[in-house]
Amino acid sequence: MEVDLFQLPIPDWGLSCPTCGYLLRGLPSHRCPECGTRLDMARLVQTWTRLRDPRFTGEESPFPDFGLTCAACGQPLAGAERAACPGCNQPFDARSLRPAKTWFTVELEMHRPLPVQMVESILVAEQVPCMVREGRSAFGVAWWQLMVPSEFYFEFLRLIRRARQQIESERVRDDPEGWQCGRCNERNPAGFEVCWNCQTARDG
Repeated sequence: MEVDLFQLPIPDWGLSCPTCGYLLRGLPSHRCPECGTRLDMARLVQTWTRLRDPRFTGEESPFPDFGLTCAACGQPLAGAERAACPGCNQPFDARSLRPAKTWFTVELEMHRPLPVQMVESILVAEQVPCMVREGRSAFGVAWWQLMVPSEFYFEFLRLIRRARQQIESERVRDDPEGWQCGRCNERNPAGFEVCWNCQTARDG
């Protein structure tokens, strides 16, 4: 459910008046009581503003399909009725699967083949806090680095998995003769002899 940015009183979103720095939590109107500034909530709220709690914490049962696998046997953890691998029964701690730092850097492997800009738009649409850092290499090549709060790690995985599945379903529809890579499980067009994602030959 989308969060209403203009709700009153103003929730605890960590916002402050852009003019005088007065904390806005709990204000009954969109005007700063300290300096009188009219508060434009659409401008004050940034992509990194925490507007809501995560929808997934890793404590759900059965364990949702986040694309995570067992460290012991490599089997998917999805569907586990308790904190143990459905394949080898090895216990796992969902909290230890989450990045330790307050914010984690989204590595390319975590969202491939989706570009950073698409991932950012998905997160912003779902009101998941995120930040994009931009820069250029010594050779002038532009780069983008996406960061997400670790408490939203499982929700991030879920959203990326859903986006990949949507892309996959479109590929199957557009190219029913395509094939699936035996190494990385990526879908490839029928005319490809090598997997576009991991470069593995079609025949393995």
